[in-house]
Amino acid sequence: MSAFLEIERLNKIYKSERKPIHALQDIDLHIEEGEFVSIVGPSGCGKSTLMRCMAGLEPISTGRLALHGKAIDAPPADMGVVFQRDLLLEWRNILDNVLVAAEFHDLDRRQHEARARELLGLFGLSAFLDRFPRELSGGMRQRVSICRAMLLDPQLLLMDEPFGALDPFTRDELNVELQRTWLATRKTVVFITHSISEAIYLGGRVVVMARGPGRIADIVPIELERPRGLDIRETAEFAAYVARIRDTFRNVGIFKG
Repeated sequence: MSAFLEIERLNKIYKSERKPIHALQDIDLHIEEGEFVSIVGPSGCGKSTLMRCMAGLEPISTGRLALHGKAIDAPPADMGVVFQRDLLLEWRNILDNVLVAAEFHDLDRRQHEARARELLGLFGLSAFLDRFPRELSGGMRQRVSICRAMLLDPQLLLMDEPFGALDPFTRDELNVELQRTWLATRKTVVFITHSISEAIYLGGRVVVMARGPGRIADIVPIELERPRGLDIRETAEFAAYVARIRDTFRNVGIFKG
């Protein structure tokens, strides 16, 4: 039986006047429906390139990339994407920003307004429906971005460093909210981050990537009970996962000493 998302021997090569750039090499990863998979690695390891391929925004060079057994060669209809920048429309209020997802697919706005309000309520934004993005904090703006990505009830949610630009306190708060939302919805989530701690806290598995070219160095199952409080990061079990991932980075020459 095939996995929900299948990546097999995937290579991504960019043409160049000097010599081709091998961005991703022999990526093998199967993701089951309902999984939360974190991908962690340094800048330049191809994390975002891999996500763009999953999203159908970049063609692969060789290999196989399929969702429900069907090759991904364009953005799938049942997929939502959250980027590091929230990309909100400054001239539209918060409710209208979420409903952009329905309008983009030529769907009836009125049929999706109740869902938009429900999602905004889930993320604590019910009192801000008529506010504009400039009136919100960075964390609140990113919550709106997540609501927009979830409006059409996507089966797959891709998140490319969505909390990377936020302060540590807001980042912790959104980590907790994202975990709570995932536990309630069981969407399939692929979450890209630079943070080892964030990858472990959120993920059921952590995919560790190395660069030169971008490749998978390790896949770590995270066997920590859910729901996870932030204090789990102070436990010996959590520290052991951090140590394993750091050792992997040392072995591929990313960490020294």
